[in-house]
Amino acid sequence: MKNRLAAVALIALAQLVGCGGGGGGSASSPPPGPHTVTLTWAPNHEKGVNSAGGGYHVAISGQPTINVPWASGPTAPTSTVTTLQTGTYTVTVTAFASLDAQGGSAGNVSAPSQSLVVNVP
Repeated sequence: MKNRLAAVALIALAQLVGCGGGGGGSASSPPPGPHTVTLTWAPNHEKGVNSAGGGYHVAISGQPTINVPWASGPTAPTSTVTTLQTGTYTVTVTAFASLDAQGGSAGNVSAPSQSLVVNVP
């Protein structure tokens, strides 16, 4: 059985990068197709998450899970950029660590953050 890390809060999400374009016509919604989306969450301050073997998994409905590992510095990254097609997605973030609370190699996983629904135009 894996120990649990403190839950991660998904706090901000879906900053769509504006699509450039020219031409006339009416101002309407962005063109359909892939859009760059920035996902951001509150950090987990536990040592295991912010050291070798730790980080976050970002689950987006219908997409492969994104691994956001700790690389260096005091904390693991708390954002990722991905490309999504037009549609509605459910997103959760889970923190992970390679060591359990007793220092063993069983690992730790937090409970998923609260689900957030993201609408990509």
